[in-house]
Amino acid sequence: MPNTRSEGAMKEEDQTPTDPVQLMMAMMKEMKEEAKKREDQLMRQLQEQAQDFAAALQTNRGNAGGSTKSKKMDVPVLKCPEDINLADFRDWQQRFADYTEVQKIMEECTLSGRQSLLRSGLDPAWTKLWSTGILEIDDRKDDINDIIKKILHYIREHRNPLLDRKEFLERNQHAGESIDVYYSALKSIDESCGYDVNPTCKVCDDACGHGDELQQERLRDRLICGLKDQAIQQKVLAIPFKDLTLKKALEVCRVEAASKETQASLNKSERQVNRLKERSSYKKGKIDNNPLSKSAQKADERCSNCGRKKHQKPDQCWARDKDCNNCGKTGHLKHMCRSEPKKEVNRMTIGQVKTSDDLVKITAKIGNADHQEVEWLPDTGAECDVITADCLKKVGTKVKDLRKDKAELCGPDQGRLKSLGKVTATLEREGMKYKTELHVLEKGTGPILSKAGCIALGLIPTGWPHVVNKLSLSSPDEGNGVDMLLKSQSAASIREQLFQEFPEVFPPDDEVLPLKPMKGPPMKIELLPGTSPIRRYRCNTIPLHWQDKVKAHLETMVQKQIIERVPQGEAPEWLFSMVVVPKAGTDEPRVTVDFSPLNPFVKRPMYPCRVPAEEVAQIPPGMTHFTVLDGRHGYWQVLLDKPSSKIITFNTPWGCSVT
Repeated sequence: MPNTRSEGAMKEEDQTPTDPVQLMMAMMKEMKEEAKKREDQLMRQLQEQAQDFAAALQTNRGNAGGSTKSKKMDVPVLKCPEDINLADFRDWQQRFADYTEVQKIMEECTLSGRQSLLRSGLDPAWTKLWSTGILEIDDRKDDINDIIKKILHYIREHRNPLLDRKEFLERNQHAGESIDVYYSALKSIDESCGYDVNPTCKVCDDACGHGDELQQERLRDRLICGLKDQAIQQKVLAIPFKDLTLKKALEVCRVEAASKETQASLNKSERQVNRLKERSSYKKGKIDNNPLSKSAQKADERCSNCGRKKHQKPDQCWARDKDCNNCGKTGHLKHMCRSEPKKEVNRMTIGQVKTSDDLVKITAKIGNADHQEVEWLPDTGAECDVITADCLKKVGTKVKDLRKDKAELCGPDQGRLKSLGKVTATLEREGMKYKTELHVLEKGTGPILSKAGCIALGLIPTGWPHVVNKLSLSSPDEGNGVDMLLKSQSAASIREQLFQEFPEVFPPDDEVLPLKPMKGPPMKIELLPGTSPIRRYRCNTIPLHWQDKVKAHLETMVQKQIIERVPQGEAPEWLFSMVVVPKAGTDEPRVTVDFSPLNPFVKRPMYPCRVPAEEVAQIPPGMTHFTVLDGRHGYWQVLLDKPSSKIITFNTPWGCSVT
């Protein structure tokens, strides 16, 4: 192809800098030109403002023949007494002085005119204090300076310096605020805090300037603590404290802030150099070696639907009838889909292991609809409860009544399963209920009950697969033979099962089973020296509806050899009264004996008994199952020697008995 570019364009390309130094020089030249343009623009704005300012001066001086129309300077207004502080007052005082100096009013106005000018710069609350005499202003003598001093005196008397000191201690550097502006604000607030600038030194007894040092220390500390940039703060804190003065801290802060600004400008300049280099490369017609640009060029040459070479006609694309696996739309493939990727959804695994003996009949209820028992497969590997579409009629619902199912169901091989929807149901088995979400599959082997459902319906224990029943492997024939007890069983059913398994421990109520005595020598009751026998001849009254039960209970105790009757005609030396009380929570009688008169005369033996904390400390770590046992009539199993038995003789309506 012939070269159609002009000679001027070729010369321009030849003059384009390629060396990095030349590129930097060209960039600096452009920046210099832009700075000059900004400087010229600022000068023009300043000249326009100076002209407006001069016109305002001419108008305010009262030139009658003048016809210049310009904006007049507004009188600075002092805030109301409730909102003012000393820093704001000094700022207003300076602005008001500048205003009067610029307007040249003081030289031309009378005393009343100057007072009127000052009133125009005060908040209405100040004018009320003026007119009512609270400020003690004499309109015939006081000039503006005198009135301002009285206002300052009023502010000092009525404003608590603690407010300014609190503001000083809480003043931090704002975002985008320079070091000098931040320091000026701190110094202005400090001057309003009521500290003595030059107090009398306690050492020198003179105004030696130590007050200035205290002020500089306050400003230095607040300046460092309130810095927003932690890097600058770290630089300042690296200075030894003995050398850390206010001047040194300001110097370091200014240098660090300036270096950061310079670094930001250099980074900006580097980006501009890169842009200039890209522009010069474009002018030279160089080929960009960036792999991203190559892929972008290739993207223009590919079909946006199938990803292959671009077709001459859209009908020639073989993906025009294909469904996208990402968005589900027709006409393009997944790797060319421009829709956002699908969000991650719940992924639930469903087992499919099934034998004929593993099925369990469970009733599934959905609302008030008719229902019937369905055979379910308990699967501890399943994470959700599943039912097939052909079983919906048995649980009382239809496919059209299902809700949308957003969960992603997977089989044992992690293959996806198609869900028709889900429905809330209550599963019942032998009095136990379990509310769950049933996921409905189009096809399957049948309903599947998850691990959570198996636990809720009592098919497996709560701690499954941990050990819940331990048998002896060395002698399996001597195992306890107790069936696994589940938490879902009621207390009554567990009690009945234990009674059936251990009849020798829990006999029927009408059977008398002798108690096995405890090991060891018989117990001996030792009395204090000089103790006289105690006799209580009066027998306590027993309610009529308890008399037969109490008498039968005493006969059982005699048969179990717990007590024995005192022969008639024998007078016991010791005698106490039997007391019958109701058992806790029932109307059944409990037989007791009142030995309280005997307790003060008994020598109490010492027996080492550990506190609960010591008992718990003896439990080996990792233990999760604990058993609490209560001895059956533990006191009855303790033998007494003959002399001690006679001491605890008690009377009944049917005679005396001893233990």
